[in-house]
Amino acid sequence: MWSNLFQILKPPVFPNEENKTRAAGYVHMISLLFMTAILAFIVLSKFFAGVFTFNPFDAVLFGIFLGIYAIAYASRRGYVSQAGTLLVAILWLAVNGTAFYGAGVRDSSFIANFAVLLAAGLLVGWKAAVALSALTVAAGIGLAYAEVFGLSPSVYVPTSPLTVIWEMAAIFIIFAIFIYQLISGLERAIERVRSGAAELKEANIDLTNARSRLEENQNELIVANKELKQRADRINTIANISKTITLVQEVDRLLPSVVTTISERFGYNHVGIYLLDESNENALLRASSSEGGLRMIRRKHRVKVASDDIIGMVTDRGEARIANVQDSSSQKEESDIPDTLSQLVLPLKVKEIVIGALDIHSDRQNAFTQEDVSTLQILADQVAIAIQNSRSSEQAKDALQQAEIISRQLTRKAWRDFSEAYDRVGYRYDGLKPEPLMESARFAVSDKPLTIPIILRGQVIGKLKLNPTELSRQWTEDEIALAQATAERVALALESARLLEDAQKRAQRETFLSEISSKLGASFQLDSILRDTVEELGQTFRNATVSFQLVKPVDSISGIEESSVRS
Repeated sequence: MWSNLFQILKPPVFPNEENKTRAAGYVHMISLLFMTAILAFIVLSKFFAGVFTFNPFDAVLFGIFLGIYAIAYASRRGYVSQAGTLLVAILWLAVNGTAFYGAGVRDSSFIANFAVLLAAGLLVGWKAAVALSALTVAAGIGLAYAEVFGLSPSVYVPTSPLTVIWEMAAIFIIFAIFIYQLISGLERAIERVRSGAAELKEANIDLTNARSRLEENQNELIVANKELKQRADRINTIANISKTITLVQEVDRLLPSVVTTISERFGYNHVGIYLLDESNENALLRASSSEGGLRMIRRKHRVKVASDDIIGMVTDRGEARIANVQDSSSQKEESDIPDTLSQLVLPLKVKEIVIGALDIHSDRQNAFTQEDVSTLQILADQVAIAIQNSRSSEQAKDALQQAEIISRQLTRKAWRDFSEAYDRVGYRYDGLKPEPLMESARFAVSDKPLTIPIILRGQVIGKLKLNPTELSRQWTEDEIALAQATAERVALALESARLLEDAQKRAQRETFLSEISSKLGASFQLDSILRDTVEELGQTFRNATVSFQLVKPVDSISGIEESSVRS
């Protein structure tokens, strides 16, 4: 029961709705005050009058009490604005109605209009309080008019001073409570405003700091985006350069193309390429994009590896270096390239092996950064790979050329030996049948033969001659093409036949050696071995006499008497 009573006495709270909670608190407090005042008025009026009977006026007051309680309940349910308006209206009607049935404007209840006006200002707003003040003045004039003209239902009867004191004390206590609530509410509002202002000031400071940091971050982002764009442009340029240099296979054409392309794409006043010699002791300038560099090439300019020159240090250590004009150690390069203010030298490496250096000059002071080093090193690596590929391509071409020369030599020798061993030079077809040629055919001056060489691996191994039987005959392009295609296939077929014959001869030799080895391996007597040897060789070499004899060994190998072989 007590918990329910305390729950009723506690003002309602609406989470996250500060204004609604404050207005509901005012409704709750004013309702309790007036309900308490009504009960106190009924009890005290009975006590001081000495009459404890329940009259119609008490019933009206009790009805007002129930109405105020209903309004307080509606406020708890969330109808705060409607409850405040109804509460002010009921209080104003109750106060002025009591005055009308009481002593009029001299009645103590009429003075309670001041408390009602304060309640209106707290619950409904200052505009409603001003309007209610005008309505109260009109009500006071009406009460005075009713009293003067006898329209009031009761006649003024002076009450005891003690009753007036108690009534006025109750009104002023209520008025004081309202004033306290109003002032305390204003003070809390001012405190909240001050706190909000302080928080706003701190928030503004934080916002200013955040804005400064944002501007700094934005500036850093702009710089980073600019650097990223420059890096992307450089990488795109490097990719285009790499695509270009991969199309050139010869080193002598590749190097000038590389330095010229790099100088034009990046705007450097000099780009040079140094390559190590065969002893890896000197770096020789092989290509240049500037006139001064070309003069150095004509002088066969070279830098010793591991010297104090920046080129020598880079080719020795394999690490990129940046130099400005005041600390550059190459006086000769400064004289040949006078516009240089910054220099960047990158190693050319293939599988961590230094093969040279990429020398880049700029006419701007401090033109190169570590970002440039990391970006341009990618280009240097691509250039090194292109140089290595060109060298490998040239070596492969040289090897292929040597192989072709050896192949032609072997083919020429093989076909020379084959043609010498062959008893006829070719065949001739006269329209009836083919017949062998024992010597080269000779044609009359009036003949117009079509001669097509039979070429095998660059060597002419025969000729295909077509002689027209009619002097007016002209060879067509299709006939010539057919004859040339036939010549190509004849060359391949002849080579296949020759290779097959050589293979068969080798097979016969291997078979003979295998058989004689098996036969000799089965003999364990000296006479048997000697007899079998001369017999097998005699059967193999037709039209020949074979003999074998043992000789006495001598000290010198050159003195060994050879076995006699007679044909």
